[in-house]
Amino acid sequence: MNRKSIEKRKYFRLSDLLVVGLVLLLAVMSFLLAFPFEKSENLSCEIAVSGRVVRTVDLSQVPETYNYTVEGKLPVTLEISRDGVRFFEADCPDKLCVNMGKITREGQSAVCLPAQVSIRIVGTGSPELDALVG
Repeated sequence: MNRKSIEKRKYFRLSDLLVVGLVLLLAVMSFLLAFPFEKSENLSCEIAVSGRVVRTVDLSQVPETYNYTVEGKLPVTLEISRDGVRFFEADCPDKLCVNMGKITREGQSAVCLPAQVSIRIVGTGSPELDALVG
């Protein structure tokens, strides 16, 4: 190859850029469709110790953020607010539950295994279908 043919060589053709743009557009669209912007209004949080629900909190009725202590195998403190629930403080050694963050959508859950405490967001309306199998 001589130097002139190397200088004239293009790295991307227009068709390559169109394909890349189409793939990026499809990725963005699938991301937006996977996460609906609507939030269910009727959400509750089930708090369970050793698999048994000990308290259910209607999140729409929470006037302001408050802390609630659950006595499992180890004590944990939950932060309950109108928009979700999170493990605020725990006496477990690894603090994975605290680092999990806030759960805000129906079907989400978080667990502190050493304390045997779990929290789960449930909807009080009709459940949404993930798929239909015939």
